[in-house]
Amino acid sequence: MHTTKNSYVALQVSLALATGGVSATAFGQQEAQADTEMVEIISISRKRPESIQEVPIAVTALSARELEAAGVERSADFVSLIPNVSIVDSANVGDTQVNIRGIISTRDAESTFAYVVDGVLQTNPNSFNESLTDIAQIEVLKGPQGALYGRNAVAGAILVTTEKPSDIVEARIEGGIGNNNTQRYSGMLTGPLADNVFGRVVVSHSTTDGFYENVFLNRDDVVDFLEDTSVKTRLIWEATDDITYDFRGSYSEVSGGAINFNAVFALPSFVEDFGQQAFFADVNDHDFIFAFNVPGENEQETTELSLKVDWKGDAFDVTGVVAYNNLEEYLLSDGTSASFYGYEVTAQCQADRATLNNLPTDFGGAGRSDLFGDFLSPFVVLPPGQDFQGVYGPYTATSCDGYQFQERSQRDYSGELRFTSNDTDAPLQWIAGVYIADIERDVVVAYGADLGQGFLRQAYVPADGPNPTDLLFNDTFSTTVLSGFGQLEYDITPDWEISFALRYDNEAREVSNNVPNVSASGFNVNTIVNGVVGPINPAFNANPNGVPDREQSFSQWQPKLTLSYEASEAVNLYASYGVGFRSGGFNSIGTEATLDFWFNASGAGTPGDAVNAELLVPDNYDKEVTTSLEFGSKGVFLDNRLKLNAAVFHTKVEDNQFFEFFAGPFGLLRAVTTIDELEISGVELDVDYRVTDSLRLFGGAGFIDSEIVENKHRPLSEGNEAPQTPDVSYTLGVSYDTEVTNTLMLSTRIDYQYVGETHFHTLQGEQTPTIWDFFGTLGGGVPPGPHSQDFSNAKRDAYSTVNARITLAAEMWSVALWGKNLTDEQYLQEVIPAPEFGGSFIHPSALRAYGIDFTLNF
Repeated sequence: MHTTKNSYVALQVSLALATGGVSATAFGQQEAQADTEMVEIISISRKRPESIQEVPIAVTALSARELEAAGVERSADFVSLIPNVSIVDSANVGDTQVNIRGIISTRDAESTFAYVVDGVLQTNPNSFNESLTDIAQIEVLKGPQGALYGRNAVAGAILVTTEKPSDIVEARIEGGIGNNNTQRYSGMLTGPLADNVFGRVVVSHSTTDGFYENVFLNRDDVVDFLEDTSVKTRLIWEATDDITYDFRGSYSEVSGGAINFNAVFALPSFVEDFGQQAFFADVNDHDFIFAFNVPGENEQETTELSLKVDWKGDAFDVTGVVAYNNLEEYLLSDGTSASFYGYEVTAQCQADRATLNNLPTDFGGAGRSDLFGDFLSPFVVLPPGQDFQGVYGPYTATSCDGYQFQERSQRDYSGELRFTSNDTDAPLQWIAGVYIADIERDVVVAYGADLGQGFLRQAYVPADGPNPTDLLFNDTFSTTVLSGFGQLEYDITPDWEISFALRYDNEAREVSNNVPNVSASGFNVNTIVNGVVGPINPAFNANPNGVPDREQSFSQWQPKLTLSYEASEAVNLYASYGVGFRSGGFNSIGTEATLDFWFNASGAGTPGDAVNAELLVPDNYDKEVTTSLEFGSKGVFLDNRLKLNAAVFHTKVEDNQFFEFFAGPFGLLRAVTTIDELEISGVELDVDYRVTDSLRLFGGAGFIDSEIVENKHRPLSEGNEAPQTPDVSYTLGVSYDTEVTNTLMLSTRIDYQYVGETHFHTLQGEQTPTIWDFFGTLGGGVPPGPHSQDFSNAKRDAYSTVNARITLAAEMWSVALWGKNLTDEQYLQEVIPAPEFGGSFIHPSALRAYGIDFTLNF
């Protein structure tokens, strides 16, 4: 079943056609021949070139031509083209969560898929959301791929191949404008630099004001705005006939909005107490109001360098890779502490409440329903003199909610040495290699007082500073990775192949605490207990002399066994069994102490005695192990004009890492918890039919049935669906190409996507205690009694989107009209339920976008 040398040449020609080696605007004989049947795509999913229809993996490949026709600019654009794969991109630029077959890449933990660019595994967590320019091909592999691709590939792998430098001088200029003051420009230059040395450089810049407006500041460029500038270079030196050096370097600067959430309560008891249905609202019916007085900002600088060396030997080939990445990132935004009166009595909060309240004017208030909604629906902001009685909500126009500051910076080095057999006619093929990585990541989450004096963008601000810090998590996480891997592929007969891959990963992890052993500022009344201001991090209560460092190692064998059968020239069948591994890790030091104090009963008179949520959120979490069984078929019919693929799978996940969000009098807290056992089964179909030389139909469907089998952290969730996993998703598309004249081609592509209903938490209607149980014991504005949350209204509705692009192209230029979400579907990008808060934080998705692009080739 392996590709012969002669067929390998043919496959290389097909690859050139599929990835844009022949211009989409050329009308010569080559293109005519290519259009009469399905273009054969070459996959590198097993680290060697193979026909994608022969690879025994569920893999979707998108060529340069398809990426351009679909208007793909960032990762979310191509993810939307693939069933059973979804993405959430909300909190800040690059804070993406990708779901492949029900397994989510978790915030503040490792990814669940390997992201590989030009054969280099990316360790920078924000690499995946960089702008996609000058791309030759993208492959999305589903199912555990850890055996070959290593750490964290429990759900799959995404392989990106960029365009290679050319041996002739070429240049390209691209630009575009769209609604919301959207602008995009890029330029490419490639060609020979010296004998056997070829270079390529791409510079791009894009900016948009976004779709949403801050009604308090009366600005439309401070919510979901984005500005992205990048420089990417690639240099290839063919030193000899056998040795090639491939150098990649990139630098990018990103500035964007951050933390653009609203809150929706899920407290049925408040409906009875206050007579307002808004306290138990459907998240899908929310009218968004962005009125924060601290505009969210996210600043990133990223540097990526890599060198790949390929040596062709007589018996085997050798590949060596070294890479360096550096990410510097911070976020600043409004806070949520006002919901619990933390900064109620600060001078700035009192001054703000005098003019920024929604008490009706008939009762002496300011009546600012434009900022908070109608009075008691559900938020209540009262003037001074009526303290500790309001229901403020997060991210408001007042300073009463404080602010939050985050840093997420990373520096890492990695290397891989791989040996690959090169006799393509031999029945046995093999790969063997080792991989190492050294990663250091700084994570800061700080909450403090907004005194109206501006902000120092740093982890700790003392009490006499402009924005004093009251709660601080500041840790340095160090990870050392060492792994060995190999794969054997053997042709039992001309029709049967068996392959076995195995990898051993070991990750040694350490975390050290950087929080100064000082008290909070005292501005937040919730940090004061019995008249004493508490420490800036609750971990100091149990460690008055300093919080000790922690270290732990995680290791795992990852086998994968695959049997494939060429049933006919048209049909290939396969079955596989694989194991994936995602390392365990550490939550920020102080997470467990904070949650225990506020939410868990201790008998020591803490607020947790009234709540008694019985949470199990330690400062460390276990490794995740995924076991998957898959059966698939790939077929090409009707003279290679129809491609039809299908797969069924069953996956068992042990200690599935799940991001949880906690809100309370302390502010906000992000933590990783684990679902002890999760089972996922599914079916996938994809079809691609070239009806005529001009008309092509394509699409796919994914169906998932999932169940939380065991969850000691939240036992009531057992039997529920996997979070963030729609049970059905499908895509439909059509493209049509026609010659306008002998020198002009008109191309049209329309893409339709449907995503089913989606739960975002393990709790999906089961009632559990909230922090309001504690406030109900204090009197004031919260009545006594149980105030349990109910997330039955927190499920995202199903939604669908339509994208289209029409391109008029000549040999040297093209102009394209495009539109995304043409029906202006208003759906939620993310729902972040916070059970102990008694509500969810929700983020809207992009609305209708449209514009025009141009390209000029030289």
